[in-house]
Amino acid sequence: MYKLLSFLGTTPYKKAYYNYDNVKSERPYQFVQEALIEFFHEKLKNGQMIVFLTEESKRRNWLGRTESKSANFENGLKNRLDSVKKEFNLEAKGIEIPEGRSEKELWNIFEKMNEIINEEDTIIFDITHSFRSLPLLTLIVLNYVKFLKRVKIERIVYGAMEALGYPEEVKKMPLEEREIPLFDLTPFAKLFDWTVAIERFLETGDAKMIKKIGIKELKPLLAESSGEKGGKIRDLINLLNKFSKNVSTCRAPEFKENIKNISETIPDAKKELERLKPFKPLFTEIEKKFSIKVEDDVTSGLETARWCLEKDLIQQGFTILRETIINYVIINFLNSNDLKNKSNREKTEKMLNERSEKVPKKILDLWREIIDYRNDINHGGWRRTNYHKSEKFKKKLEEFIKRLYKLTKND
Repeated sequence: MYKLLSFLGTTPYKKAYYNYDNVKSERPYQFVQEALIEFFHEKLKNGQMIVFLTEESKRRNWLGRTESKSANFENGLKNRLDSVKKEFNLEAKGIEIPEGRSEKELWNIFEKMNEIINEEDTIIFDITHSFRSLPLLTLIVLNYVKFLKRVKIERIVYGAMEALGYPEEVKKMPLEEREIPLFDLTPFAKLFDWTVAIERFLETGDAKMIKKIGIKELKPLLAESSGEKGGKIRDLINLLNKFSKNVSTCRAPEFKENIKNISETIPDAKKELERLKPFKPLFTEIEKKFSIKVEDDVTSGLETARWCLEKDLIQQGFTILRETIINYVIINFLNSNDLKNKSNREKTEKMLNERSEKVPKKILDLWREIIDYRNDINHGGWRRTNYHKSEKFKKKLEEFIKRLYKLTKND
């Protein structure tokens, strides 16, 4: 269900026109909530408008003078919303909340906001008259329900009366000139989502969230520009997702090309972010991780194993490192670049397992140790001998990567 959530203050608001997305409201309104219904009424058909109000804002602005002696207006917001209920088949109601003067009251507000939002609702949130800590609390609630209730945040809007000037200046303005802009703050919430998605990728190596958010947000931009804008960002998102899947499934032959393509695509993707400058530093963080030279499959294997170490993908790290040693021996001691050749790989494994004199002792020792840990983790610990505690695997993987790196650089 579509729900428009809003806050009501205590001020005797001046009647004004509102402007949203370069469209001026058809008539002036006393309350921003009335203007919001005009702008979003198509979406809100069969939906709800929920107005959060304190005891004082209820007396002053929700109720009219026939119901409250301290009311600011003859007709309060409640009566005005009643008149549009039938027209738009919109349910409008007020929900009382405390002032938020203590932690207990803030938790009470949090619970009331959370209770009113149901599974898979689509939310338009107006924070024009949210006071003190409520804008921050609102953002926390929205992120909370997005995760727990799979809620979609369609819009966060703010009516900026201060953009017209000081209250006394606004009061003297002719009504026709009194046009309050409704700012769309949704991109700031999306920036938060992108931050979480990129942090998740850099912490865990999982690009699913980047893929999910990115493709959804790029669709309007790609459609609007007939694919001329956003294409490189889309390409980068797809490349990151592909790399993520390849690492999780140890598709080592694709690593070198993956890393190269990501590294080459990031600068062009960042150029497309000129209009969204706050996003650029997030992509820069990804760029730092992929600013590495991968000249061959040994280098790409080592760098990917290091990536796995950082992301706690320990099992993948051991598997990739084991195969990287085989690649190293094939290239340097069989003098072949055919790394997928079954005979080459079987011959190399035999040389390593039987400790061939053609292979340096340091490589043979490293192979034996890696195999021990790799077998232990791949068999789930179900071995009678050489059982290792879980905390040892990461330390050992780090040690093995450093040793192999050093050996390859001493060629």
